Amino acid sequence: GQPWQFEFLVRRQVGAIDSVFTSFKGSNQVGEPYILRPEPLPEELPLWVQVWQDKTVEVTVLSVALVILMLVLFLQDWLVRYPNFIHRLRTGYLIFTVFYIGWYCAGQISIVNVFTFLQSLMTGFNWETFLLDPVIFIIWVAVAVTALLWGRGVFCGWLCPFGALQELINELARKLNIPQFNVPHYLHERLWAVKYLVFLFLFGVSLQSLALAEQFAEVEPFKTTFLLKFQREWGFITWAAFLLLTNLFSRKLFCRYVCPLGAALSVPVQAKLFDWLKRRPECGQPCRVCANECEIQAIEPDGTINQRECHYCLDCQMTYFNDQKCPPLVKKQKSKQRKTEKSKGRRIAAVEIG
Repeated sequence: GQPWQFEFLVRRQVGAIDSVFTSFKGSNQVGEPYILRPEPLPEELPLWVQVWQDKTVEVTVLSVALVILMLVLFLQDWLVRYPNFIHRLRTGYLIFTVFYIGWYCAGQISIVNVFTFLQSLMTGFNWETFLLDPVIFIIWVAVAVTALLWGRGVFCGWLCPFGALQELINELARKLNIPQFNVPHYLHERLWAVKYLVFLFLFGVSLQSLALAEQFAEVEPFKTTFLLKFQREWGFITWAAFLLLTNLFSRKLFCRYVCPLGAALSVPVQAKLFDWLKRRPECGQPCRVCANECEIQAIEPDGTINQRECHYCLDCQMTYFNDQKCPPLVKKQKSKQRKTEKSKGRRIAAVEIG
């Protein structure tokens, strides 16, 4: 479509060996109606924006699920009064976490994500590095918010796909009446330390080499289970299968004693703003109903809840508000009934005398 020139060279013979050359020149411009000009190219969006646009559905579904979880947590004192409902709700949420967050969205976070974040703070933080994976980014935001308000247990008890898978397996085992084994408390509180030692070891390795730390972080079976869906070497598959099968006999042994991610998330637990898990003076002495029912043994013998180990399943809160199950409430209810019966008896006697 640009203006152009042509030149026509003519040769005329004027003798036996002589010639004359003449040039004829002309200009040309294609008419405007015949020119199709391309539309200007739009400004290219940043890569992370394109990724978020491509994953609009995943982001939307996950955001709605997190809003539901927030509502459950804010309304927990009311919802736990309906144990059958909250149990079904929690089971459904765990299934969603395993199949949608874990296997469909590959949203299982790892201790490697923690080390990557810490390393970025030391070497130069860049938001785009973390925004390239929308699902992982949203999960991390949820972890930060829930840890600040309720502690790290919300992630471990509701949003961790591997933890949810373990819990579902244990629930199935209990329905099949498979005998359950609880670690004695004196051994249980010492085994807690193992996951913190694993975390410290991996953290030290990450300071030297993040790639090497990622190799050692295979102690977490998350990559095998959810990212690669068991499509890898038999050693990794055996380790993941072993950890899952232990839940047939005891709930979440890996989470309680080995998981370095759980250890890392429990470090800042004292920074949480609220303590919404209620206890009574009778808890621990003499009443130990909640402690005996806590499948992950996060309630101390004195009745206090170990916030570093609690997975926020809300089972103890269901008992706390149940006047047919919580001994202090049962005692109070019986005392109230006796007073009512005595008062009723006095009224009947007064009527007979009158």
